[in-house]
Amino acid sequence: MKSLILCALSVSIVCSSHFAEAKRRHGQEPRSSRTFETQKGSQQAFVVDESASDSDIIRAINDQRRVNFVEGGSMTVVSVLPDDTNGREHQKWTVRLSNGKTMQAVYNLDMCPRVPLKKGDVIAMGGEFVWTQRGGLLHWLHKDPRGNRPAGYVYVNGNYYCKDLN
Repeated sequence: MKSLILCALSVSIVCSSHFAEAKRRHGQEPRSSRTFETQKGSQQAFVVDESASDSDIIRAINDQRRVNFVEGGSMTVVSVLPDDTNGREHQKWTVRLSNGKTMQAVYNLDMCPRVPLKKGDVIAMGGEFVWTQRGGLLHWLHKDPRGNRPAGYVYVNGNYYCKDLN
């Protein structure tokens, strides 16, 4: 019984800190979130903001500048590209943003399991944005083992991929 209570308490603390961090980053309450019941019946919010704005990513594209960490939602997968197998293997896809522009995402398969994406999926992502000769690119969609940047993630169909919640 003690271990069950400790487990519920630790989940509550982790989720509360994740929610607080999301609020700090966005400067507001998230638009959509899931709640779950804890052992004692109180509700905790767990941020799953797939309908979040992609305005920060659009701003980075318009400015053609590198951003250490940026996140956004409401991005539609328009193509799933062949994996990049030169060096470390990466899964690649292209998303359409709310302004109609597209951006490529690369996801390190050495760090995380494959994301089951298909054309038409609406996703949320967080990672490092860089401007390349081909346009915008979002990468570091996983934890940085050296701790130099916030942990990136992909969120699709109700699941986080490579999100470090600890």
